[in-house]
Amino acid sequence: MKKKERKRGRFKLDLIKKIDRVVEKIEAFILSSGIILMAAVLIGNVIARRVFNNSWTFAEEVGQILVVIVTFMGIGYGVRKGQHVNMSAIIDLAPRKGKKAMATFIAAISMVTMFFFAYLSFRYTLTVIARGRVTPALELPRYITTMFLPIGFTLGGIQYLINLILNLTNKEDIYFNNETPMADYEDVSLLESEVKEMNEKEMKS
Repeated sequence: MKKKERKRGRFKLDLIKKIDRVVEKIEAFILSSGIILMAAVLIGNVIARRVFNNSWTFAEEVGQILVVIVTFMGIGYGVRKGQHVNMSAIIDLAPRKGKKAMATFIAAISMVTMFFFAYLSFRYTLTVIARGRVTPALELPRYITTMFLPIGFTLGGIQYLINLILNLTNKEDIYFNNETPMADYEDVSLLESEVKEMNEKEMKS
């Protein structure tokens, strides 16, 4: 019975990992193509304005839409890779148990925040759909842009959930991203003492 349960657990974990890899590839494709398209449109608009004296009326609108898409679709990707901007001074000073507690706490709070924002942005998207608003230049439905808000927040929340599970299930390792555990850091006090010893030896020599 225990072996069957373990096999089922491993199968579920493998399935989650496979799904996450597929989602990662989709996110990477959207982000890379969005940035390339944004650069092409904006650079093309500059060339059209400077060389042909005729700017593209839709360029700014397309640029704004792509900025929103890239920003919010990049939330989950950034969480997975651990590439979000963070203040690591307190974490670096904390002992190992403190790092573990902070990693778990940050993942839990961030997960709740992401899912809450996903709910709010979903309600906002429904409001935009109901009002039937369109963009001024291309007259595209506004919800084409706003629908990426709940999608992005939901993907971010899922990644923080995975991060929370990793920190809870792996007692020894500390995860600030979902791919590799944090490297083993010694206490700052120990590092400072080692630096002092090295300086003293250099002074004596």
